[in-house]
Amino acid sequence: MIDLNALEQAADAFIAAFKITEPPVPVDELLNRPQPGMWERVDLSQLTMSFAIRGDRFAPRVSFAKLVVRQLVQTEWGAQHNLPALIGNNPEAVLAFARMILVPRAILDTIPKARWSPIEIASDFHIPEDDAEARLEMIRSQAG
Repeated sequence: MIDLNALEQAADAFIAAFKITEPPVPVDELLNRPQPGMWERVDLSQLTMSFAIRGDRFAPRVSFAKLVVRQLVQTEWGAQHNLPALIGNNPEAVLAFARMILVPRAILDTIPKARWSPIEIASDFHIPEDDAEARLEMIRSQAG
């Protein structure tokens, strides 16, 4: 089972490290400007091409976020935030954390709840609607 609350705390710390306060999170740019203790260089061979199959214009952003997560797990920063234990090689945990990075709770909380629909979140955060829906479901499951 994935510890969503612990991952959420790590995602908040990650977003805070980059001083990101509004959507969309520039995940592709983050790869080129890591903070201390994070990756030194990005191995683009780890980038999945699943976005080519999905056909959504924002799908590459999810792949970039998953690459960021896989890099973080292997870093000093990741160890400090317990990512090896929380994520390891679990693809579901990688995707969950990637969605948290793309739609940070701290930023989402600044958006009126009336706009918390998959369509609105997808548009604001530049992610596919199915990822927006999954992220909102994650938040609902944490609340209940």
